[in-house]
Amino acid sequence: MTVELPEKVWRLSEARAESRIGTYIADVAGHLDDRTEVIVEVKVRHEVEPEKAKYLRARRVPCIEIDLLPLLEESLTLQELAWHVLECGTNRSWVSNSAYAEIEAELLAEYQAWIARKRSEVAGVPRHQPEPPKQPSKADEANARYQALPDEIKRLELRIVLGLANGARWPRHLQVSVREGAQAIPFPIDVWQGAIFVRFIYDPIGGREETKRFSLSHVYDWVSGRFGTSELVRHQVSAALRLFLGYLAKCGFLERNGDAFSVVHGSLWPPARPEPPVHPAKASTPARAVSKPTVVALRREWTWRERWPSEDVALLRASDAAVRYAGAQFNAQLFVDMLYSMSIEPSETAVKTLVTQCGGIADATFDLLKDIGVVEESWRMLRGGVEPPWRCT
Repeated sequence: MTVELPEKVWRLSEARAESRIGTYIADVAGHLDDRTEVIVEVKVRHEVEPEKAKYLRARRVPCIEIDLLPLLEESLTLQELAWHVLECGTNRSWVSNSAYAEIEAELLAEYQAWIARKRSEVAGVPRHQPEPPKQPSKADEANARYQALPDEIKRLELRIVLGLANGARWPRHLQVSVREGAQAIPFPIDVWQGAIFVRFIYDPIGGREETKRFSLSHVYDWVSGRFGTSELVRHQVSAALRLFLGYLAKCGFLERNGDAFSVVHGSLWPPARPEPPVHPAKASTPARAVSKPTVVALRREWTWRERWPSEDVALLRASDAAVRYAGAQFNAQLFVDMLYSMSIEPSETAVKTLVTQCGGIADATFDLLKDIGVVEESWRMLRGGVEPPWRCT
């Protein structure tokens, strides 16, 4: 708070230069007509020292400082200098003033009284009592214990539940590399995908009387609690779950309607694809012979591609292609596993034998491999037509 003191003209009845005031030397010391002791300091090289100003205030000795520093580079007459010292009202300021001390004391008293009133008002307002910390539920405690388990123990529990022997192959549809969001779930892919499969789909004995249905939000809520995912990455986690459940739907475990899912197959391994319907051939009307080129021989061969798709992509494509080419009993999972584990280039006969062993149709082998994306097509055609000209003569 700033207080402007009223202007006052000092009329000195006596004045002394370089006068001692306690332990300090005043530039000018004197008395007013009412015998009040006053001090005048002149600022030429530096202002009044802080210790000196503090001493004068403690003694309640009025003191002003006249600032002549701006005049050092100017040539002034004695009359001009006297005007700056005696008459100018803009070059002086208070160093100590007893009236200021009285005003300061009054303001401090008012401020302290205001503080006391505010404290009493606040004391009368009931304070908000913080709610006691929420006790973790049994589900929260169970999830915390599960998260603390080593990953190998989690995998062992899943194998026991799924009936997999210790050295048995882990299902590839429970280790799907999703293209988005997997890093937001702080556990290995096979662990969280296997846990979701057991929790929402797995029914080895087919004991459910009604079709089990769930939504993506239900799966997210369960995964969030089970694996402790952060709400800050909700979008990424939901994207990973949507891709994984969509993959299971393509494998035949689920029926999907947007973000709603129904379980249609609860076994560990994917169901066999239905065989395409066979339509009876219609009797064709004999057409009149037309003289045109005819194919006398046709053979389709393939060349293995230098780069194959990943096994997950291959399994997905094989499952889709099986509906069109391989037959209802075709085991796409087994076929892809065997194909991708071969150490030498198989012959055409060997691949057709493998398709047959997996429940497929040998004649559809080329179309199946082409859809998977592991072969390229090459055509060798012998066409018949008109005879050579030397035969027509």
